[in-house]
Amino acid sequence: MTLRCSFGIVAFLMVGCSSQPVQEKLKPTERALQPTVSAFECGGESVQSAIASCKAEGGRWGHCAIVASRAGVSDATACYTYASKVRKRREQLVGQEDQVEAQIRYLQDVNKDTEGLNTELSGQIGEVTARTDTAVESLDRGEMTHSELTQLRAILDQEISSAQMQFDAASHELQAAEQYRSRRQSPAAAALDAEIARLQTLLNEAERQTNALVAQRERI
Repeated sequence: MTLRCSFGIVAFLMVGCSSQPVQEKLKPTERALQPTVSAFECGGESVQSAIASCKAEGGRWGHCAIVASRAGVSDATACYTYASKVRKRREQLVGQEDQVEAQIRYLQDVNKDTEGLNTELSGQIGEVTARTDTAVESLDRGEMTHSELTQLRAILDQEISSAQMQFDAASHELQAAEQYRSRRQSPAAAALDAEIARLQTLLNEAERQTNALVAQRERI
């Protein structure tokens, strides 16, 4: 498989905005006092509703584009559970690596996790699109401030970086599974091949969605 996403994202983040670290661009938040991440902060319909409410209440659209982002910016990876789930599954596999049946069960679980990752990515795309749609309209109106634009770019860069970390974890699982399969010949090989093929399909979808996040960032 060709991992088109990784290089493009890294290169984009290097040139997409100023050289200041992301955290330096952001306004102070209450994140240190509230370390947990709620469903609201992790995007999806709730964030889109917050943006819509901001507009309905007459808020400046530049401000509306960054509403409901206080905790999500500083700890976006907390909205994704994939990498930590896979790490725990890998730990549970220790001592059973040479058992084909254990590897099949492991891949079945990883595939379920990867399906969940794609659901999470879809939700983040909805949030990011709502933000960029609002920002583009605000820029067209000439009302978005430089500070708001800088903060929004930092929000989106962090979203992309967090999604890329999950994508990389999924890519590693596929590579490990293919390496294991290349060393094994057994009656259960067909079932193993089926799970590997499923993981490849799911990874392709994760790559498509991660690239969709990058495309939204490129709009601003």
